[in-house]
Amino acid sequence: MPLPSVVLFTSPKAGSGKNRDQIDRLISRLRQANNSASVTANVAELDALLRQTVKPIVVAAGGDGTIGLVASRLAVLQTLDNVAPARLIPMPMGTENLLARQFGFRADADYVFDKIYHGHSTPIDLGFVGQKPFLSMVTCGFDGEVIRAMHLTRRGHIRRFDYWRPILRAIRHYRFPPIMIEAEGVPPSDDSQEDDVGGNDSTRTIQCGWAMAFNLPVYAGGMTIEPHAKPNDGLLDVIAFQGRSILSGLRYVAGIRLGRHLEFPDVVRFRATTLRVHSSHRVPFQLDGDYGGKLPIEIRVEPSAIELLV
Repeated sequence: MPLPSVVLFTSPKAGSGKNRDQIDRLISRLRQANNSASVTANVAELDALLRQTVKPIVVAAGGDGTIGLVASRLAVLQTLDNVAPARLIPMPMGTENLLARQFGFRADADYVFDKIYHGHSTPIDLGFVGQKPFLSMVTCGFDGEVIRAMHLTRRGHIRRFDYWRPILRAIRHYRFPPIMIEAEGVPPSDDSQEDDVGGNDSTRTIQCGWAMAFNLPVYAGGMTIEPHAKPNDGLLDVIAFQGRSILSGLRYVAGIRLGRHLEFPDVVRFRATTLRVHSSHRVPFQLDGDYGGKLPIEIRVEPSAIELLV
Protein backbone atom coordinates (compact mmCIF):
# COMPACT_ATOMS: atom_id res chain seq x y z
CA MET A 1 0.00 0.00 0.00
CA PRO A 2 1.54 3.38 -1.01
CA LEU A 3 2.33 5.88 1.73
CA PRO A 4 -0.09 8.84 1.89
CA SER A 5 1.36 12.18 0.80
CA VAL A 6 1.14 14.54 3.77
CA VAL A 7 1.45 18.34 3.83
CA LEU A 8 1.52 19.98 7.27
CA PHE A 9 0.57 23.68 7.41
CA THR A 10 1.20 25.47 10.70
CA SER A 11 0.33 28.85 12.21
CA PRO A 12 2.78 30.31 14.76
CA LYS A 13 0.05 32.60 16.19
CA ALA A 14 -2.57 29.98 16.96
CA GLY A 15 -4.38 30.20 20.30
CA SER A 16 -2.63 29.83 23.63
CA GLY A 17 0.30 27.88 22.23
CA LYS A 18 -0.45 24.76 24.26
CA ASN A 19 -0.05 21.41 22.51
CA ARG A 20 2.32 22.89 19.95
CA ASP A 21 4.84 20.19 20.87
CA GLN A 22 2.39 17.79 19.23
CA ILE A 23 3.42 19.16 15.82
CA ASP A 24 6.99 17.96 16.32
CA ARG A 25 5.71 14.65 17.63
CA LEU A 26 3.53 14.18 14.54
CA ILE A 27 6.45 14.93 12.22
CA SER A 28 8.57 12.44 14.16
CA ARG A 29 5.91 9.73 13.93
CA LEU A 30 5.49 10.26 10.20
CA ARG A 31 9.24 10.02 9.60
CA GLN A 32 9.44 6.88 11.71
CA ALA A 33 6.85 5.48 9.30
CA ASN A 34 9.10 6.50 6.36
CA ASN A 35 6.66 9.24 5.39
CA SER A 36 8.60 12.39 4.45
CA ALA A 37 5.83 14.89 5.11
CA SER A 38 6.24 18.45 3.82
CA VAL A 39 5.97 21.22 6.42
CA THR A 40 5.27 24.90 5.73
CA ALA A 41 3.81 28.04 7.28
CA ASN A 42 3.77 29.92 3.96
CA VAL A 43 0.63 30.07 1.81
CA ALA A 44 2.55 30.30 -1.48
CA GLU A 45 4.57 27.23 -0.52
CA LEU A 46 1.35 25.44 0.42
CA ASP A 47 -0.09 26.18 -3.04
CA ALA A 48 3.08 24.89 -4.71
CA LEU A 49 3.07 21.70 -2.64
CA LEU A 50 -0.59 21.06 -3.46
CA ARG A 51 0.12 21.46 -7.18
CA GLN A 52 3.05 19.03 -6.98
CA THR A 53 1.39 16.35 -4.84
CA VAL A 54 -1.15 13.77 -5.97
CA LYS A 55 -4.19 13.58 -3.67
CA PRO A 56 -2.39 14.95 -0.61
CA ILE A 57 -3.62 14.82 2.95
CA VAL A 58 -3.29 18.31 4.43
CA VAL A 59 -2.95 18.70 8.19
CA ALA A 60 -3.83 22.27 9.23
CA ALA A 61 -2.36 23.03 12.66
CA GLY A 62 -3.79 26.24 14.08
CA GLY A 63 -6.98 28.03 14.99
CA ASP A 64 -10.22 28.34 13.06
CA GLY A 65 -8.79 31.11 10.87
CA THR A 66 -5.81 28.99 9.84
CA ILE A 67 -7.98 25.97 9.11
CA GLY A 68 -10.38 28.12 7.08
CA LEU A 69 -7.47 29.60 5.12
CA VAL A 70 -6.16 26.13 4.23
CA ALA A 71 -9.66 24.97 3.30
CA SER A 72 -10.08 27.94 0.96
CA ARG A 73 -6.76 27.22 -0.77
CA LEU A 74 -7.82 23.62 -1.33
CA ALA A 75 -11.15 24.73 -2.81
CA VAL A 76 -9.63 27.46 -5.01
CA LEU A 77 -6.89 25.24 -6.42
CA GLN A 78 -9.32 22.42 -7.15
CA THR A 79 -11.71 24.80 -8.93
CA LEU A 80 -9.39 27.17 -10.79
CA ASP A 81 -6.22 25.13 -11.30
CA ASN A 82 -7.80 21.70 -11.63
CA VAL A 83 -5.57 20.40 -8.84
CA ALA A 84 -6.44 16.90 -7.62
CA PRO A 85 -8.76 16.95 -4.58
CA ALA A 86 -6.99 16.99 -1.22
CA ARG A 87 -8.27 15.77 2.12
CA LEU A 88 -8.09 17.96 5.21
CA ILE A 89 -7.37 17.05 8.84
CA PRO A 90 -7.61 19.96 11.29
CA MET A 91 -5.14 19.89 14.21
CA PRO A 92 -6.89 22.43 16.45
CA MET A 93 -4.67 24.88 18.35
CA GLY A 94 -6.85 27.96 18.56
CA THR A 95 -9.06 29.48 21.24
CA GLU A 96 -12.46 28.13 20.16
CA ASN A 97 -11.69 25.42 17.58
CA LEU A 98 -15.24 25.36 16.22
CA LEU A 99 -14.72 22.88 13.39
CA ALA A 100 -12.84 20.55 15.74
CA ARG A 101 -15.65 20.72 18.28
CA GLN A 102 -18.20 19.73 15.65
CA PHE A 103 -16.26 16.74 14.31
CA GLY A 104 -14.20 15.75 17.35
CA PHE A 105 -10.73 16.58 16.02
CA ARG A 106 -7.93 16.79 18.60
CA ALA A 107 -4.49 18.41 18.77
CA ASP A 108 -2.90 15.07 19.54
CA ALA A 109 -0.16 13.67 17.31
CA ASP A 110 -1.23 10.05 17.75
CA TYR A 111 -4.85 10.93 16.94
CA VAL A 112 -3.88 12.84 13.78
CA PHE A 113 -1.49 10.05 12.72
CA ASP A 114 -4.34 7.55 13.02
CA LYS A 115 -6.63 9.76 10.89
CA ILE A 116 -3.95 10.06 8.20
CA TYR A 117 -3.81 6.30 7.79
CA HIS A 118 -7.31 5.19 8.81
CA GLY A 119 -9.68 8.16 8.52
CA HIS A 120 -12.61 8.21 6.13
CA SER A 121 -13.67 11.11 3.90
CA THR A 122 -16.72 13.25 4.50
CA PRO A 123 -17.60 16.30 2.36
CA ILE A 124 -18.54 19.65 3.90
CA ASP A 125 -19.60 23.00 2.50
CA LEU A 126 -17.35 26.05 2.54
CA GLY A 127 -18.72 29.56 3.00
CA PHE A 128 -17.31 32.79 1.60
CA VAL A 129 -17.71 36.46 2.45
CA GLY A 130 -16.45 37.88 -0.81
CA GLN A 131 -13.16 36.01 -1.13
CA LYS A 132 -12.78 35.39 2.62
CA PRO A 133 -13.54 31.78 3.61
CA PHE A 134 -15.37 30.50 6.65
CA LEU A 135 -16.24 27.03 7.86
CA SER A 136 -18.53 27.70 10.81
CA MET A 137 -20.36 31.04 10.79
CA VAL A 138 -20.55 34.73 9.97
CA THR A 139 -22.21 37.23 12.29
CA CYS A 140 -22.93 40.94 11.91
CA GLY A 141 -23.58 43.29 14.81
CA PHE A 142 -22.86 43.08 18.52
CA ASP A 143 -20.36 40.21 18.52
CA GLY A 144 -18.74 41.66 15.41
CA GLU A 145 -18.06 44.78 17.48
CA VAL A 146 -16.55 42.64 20.25
CA ILE A 147 -14.24 40.90 17.78
CA ARG A 148 -13.34 44.25 16.16
CA ALA A 149 -12.24 45.63 19.53
CA MET A 150 -10.27 42.46 20.23
CA HIS A 151 -8.62 42.72 16.80
CA LEU A 152 -7.45 46.27 17.52
CA THR A 153 -5.78 45.30 20.80
CA ARG A 154 -4.61 41.74 20.10
CA ARG A 155 -1.06 41.00 21.19
CA GLY A 156 -0.09 37.37 20.61
CA HIS A 157 -2.25 34.48 21.75
CA ILE A 158 -5.90 35.03 22.76
CA ARG A 159 -7.48 33.47 25.84
CA ARG A 160 -11.17 33.45 26.63
CA PHE A 161 -10.91 35.95 29.50
CA ASP A 162 -9.36 38.44 27.05
CA TYR A 163 -12.86 38.95 25.62
CA TRP A 164 -14.37 40.41 28.79
CA ARG A 165 -13.10 43.96 28.31
CA PRO A 166 -14.37 44.30 24.69
CA ILE A 167 -17.67 42.66 25.70
CA LEU A 168 -18.22 45.20 28.48
CA ARG A 169 -17.23 48.03 26.16
CA ALA A 170 -19.73 46.84 23.53
CA ILE A 171 -22.48 46.62 26.16
CA ARG A 172 -21.83 50.26 27.08
CA HIS A 173 -21.45 51.69 23.59
CA TYR A 174 -22.95 49.49 20.84
CA ARG A 175 -26.33 50.82 19.62
CA PHE A 176 -27.69 47.95 17.47
CA PRO A 177 -28.24 49.89 14.22
CA PRO A 178 -30.64 48.38 11.65
CA ILE A 179 -29.26 45.61 9.43
CA MET A 180 -30.91 44.49 6.19
CA ILE A 181 -30.63 40.89 4.96
CA GLU A 182 -31.48 40.11 1.34
CA ALA A 183 -31.51 36.35 0.77
CA GLU A 184 -31.63 34.22 -2.36
CA GLY A 185 -32.02 30.48 -2.78
CA VAL A 186 -34.49 30.22 0.10
CA PRO A 187 -36.26 26.82 0.12
CA PRO A 188 -40.05 27.28 -0.19
CA SER A 189 -40.61 25.57 3.15
CA ASP A 190 -38.49 28.26 4.85
CA ASP A 191 -40.33 31.20 3.30
CA SER A 192 -43.57 31.09 5.27
CA GLN A 193 -43.04 33.53 8.14
CA GLU A 194 -45.11 36.69 8.09
CA ASP A 195 -42.62 39.26 9.35
CA ASP A 196 -40.67 39.69 6.12
CA VAL A 197 -40.31 43.03 4.44
CA GLY A 198 -40.90 41.15 1.20
CA GLY A 199 -40.17 37.91 -0.59
CA ASN A 200 -41.31 35.09 -2.83
CA ASP A 201 -40.54 31.39 -3.20
CA SER A 202 -36.77 31.88 -3.47
CA THR A 203 -35.95 35.32 -2.04
CA ARG A 204 -36.40 36.99 1.30
CA THR A 205 -35.69 40.41 2.79
CA ILE A 206 -35.74 41.17 6.49
CA GLN A 207 -34.55 43.88 8.89
CA CYS A 208 -32.90 43.06 12.21
CA GLY A 209 -30.43 44.30 14.81
CA TRP A 210 -28.13 41.27 14.84
CA ALA A 211 -27.62 38.88 11.92
CA MET A 212 -26.01 35.44 11.85
CA ALA A 213 -25.40 32.82 9.15
CA PHE A 214 -24.23 29.31 10.06
CA ASN A 215 -22.60 26.50 8.13
CA LEU A 216 -22.00 24.46 11.31
CA PRO A 217 -24.15 24.36 14.48
CA VAL A 218 -21.37 25.76 16.68
CA TYR A 219 -20.53 29.13 18.23
CA ALA A 220 -17.93 30.54 20.62
CA GLY A 221 -17.97 29.80 24.32
CA GLY A 222 -19.54 26.40 23.84
CA MET A 223 -22.87 27.99 22.88
CA THR A 224 -25.24 26.59 20.26
CA ILE A 225 -27.33 29.19 18.44
CA GLU A 226 -28.54 27.30 15.33
CA PRO A 227 -28.67 23.62 16.33
CA HIS A 228 -30.03 22.44 12.98
CA ALA A 229 -27.27 23.80 10.72
CA LYS A 230 -25.91 21.02 8.52
CA PRO A 231 -22.37 21.13 7.12
CA ASN A 232 -23.21 19.44 3.82
CA ASP A 233 -26.64 20.66 2.69
CA GLY A 234 -25.46 23.50 0.43
CA LEU A 235 -27.36 26.06 2.53
CA LEU A 236 -26.63 28.78 5.07
CA ASP A 237 -28.78 28.71 8.21
CA VAL A 238 -29.75 32.30 8.98
CA ILE A 239 -30.87 33.72 12.31
CA ALA A 240 -32.10 37.31 12.48
CA PHE A 241 -32.51 38.85 15.94
CA GLN A 242 -34.93 41.70 15.30
CA GLY A 243 -34.58 43.60 18.59
CA ARG A 244 -32.42 46.71 18.38
CA SER A 245 -31.40 47.60 21.92
CA ILE A 246 -28.83 46.40 24.42
CA LEU A 247 -31.67 45.03 26.55
CA SER A 248 -32.79 42.94 23.59
CA GLY A 249 -29.21 41.82 23.02
CA LEU A 250 -28.81 40.74 26.64
CA ARG A 251 -32.16 38.95 26.46
CA TYR A 252 -30.96 37.04 23.39
CA VAL A 253 -27.70 36.06 25.09
CA ALA A 254 -29.60 34.85 28.16
CA GLY A 255 -31.98 32.91 25.91
CA ILE A 256 -29.07 31.31 24.08
CA ARG A 257 -27.48 30.29 27.38
CA LEU A 258 -30.78 28.73 28.49
CA GLY A 259 -31.52 27.16 25.11
CA ARG A 260 -34.76 29.17 24.77
CA HIS A 261 -33.87 31.83 22.19
CA LEU A 262 -35.51 30.02 19.27
CA GLU A 263 -38.86 30.40 21.06
CA PHE A 264 -38.67 34.21 21.02
CA PRO A 265 -41.19 35.83 18.62
CA ASP A 266 -38.59 38.36 17.39
CA VAL A 267 -36.08 35.68 16.32
CA VAL A 268 -36.47 34.71 12.65
CA ARG A 269 -34.86 31.64 11.08
CA PHE A 270 -34.55 30.51 7.47
CA ARG A 271 -32.03 29.02 5.05
CA ALA A 272 -30.53 30.42 1.85
CA THR A 273 -27.68 29.96 -0.61
CA THR A 274 -26.69 33.64 -0.90
CA LEU A 275 -27.06 36.63 1.42
CA ARG A 276 -26.47 40.33 0.91
CA VAL A 277 -26.19 42.09 4.26
CA HIS A 278 -26.01 45.87 4.49
CA SER A 279 -26.70 48.82 6.75
CA SER A 280 -26.69 52.59 6.61
CA HIS A 281 -24.29 52.42 9.58
CA ARG A 282 -20.77 51.02 9.81
CA VAL A 283 -21.72 47.65 11.29
CA PRO A 284 -18.80 45.25 11.92
CA PHE A 285 -18.86 41.54 11.11
CA GLN A 286 -16.79 38.54 12.11
CA LEU A 287 -16.25 35.13 10.53
CA ASP A 288 -15.11 32.08 12.49
CA GLY A 289 -14.03 34.37 15.33
CA ASP A 290 -11.84 36.67 13.20
CA TYR A 291 -12.66 40.30 12.44
CA GLY A 292 -13.81 40.68 8.84
CA GLY A 293 -14.54 44.39 8.35
CA LYS A 294 -17.70 46.47 7.96
CA LEU A 295 -20.93 45.95 6.05
CA PRO A 296 -21.99 45.65 3.24
CA ILE A 297 -21.06 42.05 2.46
CA GLU A 298 -22.22 39.17 0.29
CA ILE A 299 -22.20 35.68 1.78
CA ARG A 300 -22.35 32.51 -0.32
CA VAL A 301 -21.78 28.81 0.14
CA GLU A 302 -19.85 26.34 -2.02
CA PRO A 303 -21.47 22.92 -1.57
CA SER A 304 -19.21 19.98 -0.65
CA ALA A 305 -16.11 22.04 -1.43
CA ILE A 306 -13.92 20.35 1.19
CA GLU A 307 -13.19 16.74 2.10
CA LEU A 308 -12.44 16.11 5.75
CA LEU A 309 -10.74 12.96 7.01
CA VAL A 310 -12.66 11.98 10.15
